[in-house]
Amino acid sequence: MTHPAVLGAGGSPLGHIVLLAGAPERILALRLALSSAIEPSSVVLDAGCGSLAVLSIMAARLGARRVVAVDTGELDTARALAAENGVINRIEFVRGDLAELPASLGSFDVILGMIYNNEPRRDLARQQLMAGLATRFAHSGTAFIPGTVRYTVAGYDSTDPEPTEHTLHDRWDSAVGGAEALTGISMGVIRGFPSADYSSVVEQLSRPLSPRAARFVGAGRRGALLTSRAHFAETSYADPRTASAYPTDVALTVTAPGRLDTAVWRQELKFGDLLIRRTDSAQPVAPARDVQPGDTAILSTDARWGDTVPLTVRAGDGG
Repeated sequence: MTHPAVLGAGGSPLGHIVLLAGAPERILALRLALSSAIEPSSVVLDAGCGSLAVLSIMAARLGARRVVAVDTGELDTARALAAENGVINRIEFVRGDLAELPASLGSFDVILGMIYNNEPRRDLARQQLMAGLATRFAHSGTAFIPGTVRYTVAGYDSTDPEPTEHTLHDRWDSAVGGAEALTGISMGVIRGFPSADYSSVVEQLSRPLSPRAARFVGAGRRGALLTSRAHFAETSYADPRTASAYPTDVALTVTAPGRLDTAVWRQELKFGDLLIRRTDSAQPVAPARDVQPGDTAILSTDARWGDTVPLTVRAGDGG
């Protein structure tokens, strides 16, 4: 729930708060999804709840009868937050592996799974894990948040990195206040975590983004788009079989001349028609190739796909 290269995925209270405060549209979308899915009789599974279990607490405050919050990390702070918000008696905290949850937990009316890394190669295992939970713990009316995970991809010509001062600076107190405003829950028990001068916070929040990431973040993207954006894969937890595998390749139509050296994957997490999150992640292709309009760039997403995406180019009629 933060930039993955900096603080991980909500494994620490610090990282969790920065992510919450830095993504207001995501929190508002999740509140809307939870509000529409949860009823007074609802039983909710928060798969990978993080160190603060914010979504679990939100679900309980929205009226869920029972919430099971599961994570591999420490959950003492989450328990304290649940107590602060008056819902500790409706949340069962489980520290353990999602793949090993006992069948005795029963079925769930709502399954939350905000556990993605925003990188398709790494996220396939996460999607398969969520599909396994759907198979074991869902019933015909279970709502999944997100319910679909969709990937598209396009090819870019990156430019030489320029010096960047992009950082993730933030002050703890304002971050906590922002997270409280977005989630609608009280977080007083974590305001005292950092030292008074915020030195530990500044150290963790001041690491610069990588040059490639800095080039491909939102409006700051410096690369030139060379291809059409193509559909890659979509998982729907209403049909867990859709999480079984990715295609072995994806073809992109080249629309502008340049040197194709980067694939930019776009992940969309949705609940019905509601977009919860859209995230771009850049990955180098190999070998980089000069391309012309009309060419077809083929990205191999089979067993050779690793830190780089294997690229072949099929020349167009004018190539």
